[in-house]
Amino acid sequence: MPLRRSEPQIRSPASWHELPMGDWIAGELQHRLDVWCPHLFGYHLLKLGALSGELSCTMSTIRHQLVVAPEGRLATVRADLDALPIRCGSVDACLLAHTLDFSRDPHQVLREVERVLTDDGWVIISGSNPLSLLGMGRSMPWLRRRLPWSGRMFTPRRIIDWLKLLGFEVMFDERFGYGWGGGGGWWYESLGHDYCRHLASTYIIAARKRRAPLLPIQKRWALPRSLATPGMARVFEDQGR
Repeated sequence: MPLRRSEPQIRSPASWHELPMGDWIAGELQHRLDVWCPHLFGYHLLKLGALSGELSCTMSTIRHQLVVAPEGRLATVRADLDALPIRCGSVDACLLAHTLDFSRDPHQVLREVERVLTDDGWVIISGSNPLSLLGMGRSMPWLRRRLPWSGRMFTPRRIIDWLKLLGFEVMFDERFGYGWGGGGGWWYESLGHDYCRHLASTYIIAARKRRAPLLPIQKRWALPRSLATPGMARVFEDQGR
């Protein structure tokens, strides 16, 4: 009987302080959340992962906000992200801040997000870009065991493809961090945004779940011969003519 190959364990950071330039990345993400959170409406918002729990969504009108994570001091609900203990179609928004980078099965996490979201619900995803200077660290053996290179990195294009396959419409896509470790001067960021957008170290994508109602096609019935219905006045021709 062939032995089953064990999957490598991916350690998820418990705080932004564990990542290179983590405080700077969290600040940039927070700035963009403050701009986009007013677009979020509803009753329930989920923050998936410990890093998501450290970001604030107070600019949103959604007051009931939960942090779901396998562990961590800020976790309101402790659960696996690929098997959320949440009812289908009951959540209005989900935040995944670098969550997919440290997930064992990112596809299943996104499927769970799609399941629990209401129609027109929002999902906001951030992550590290492997095509950036930061992502090049994965090719260095002495960095592969350190965060964030010990996790996975997905290109923004790949995340967008996954979202479209699940029926999401991308509403917002921004990149930042063009230096080693993510940070850079304002002129560095400006040049990178204008000419090397695909080389940004960090992306943040906001998408909305779309569901078209499956209504049966109604059969066209022929018009009745007479437009008059019982009870309506009728004009009778004079029989003497």
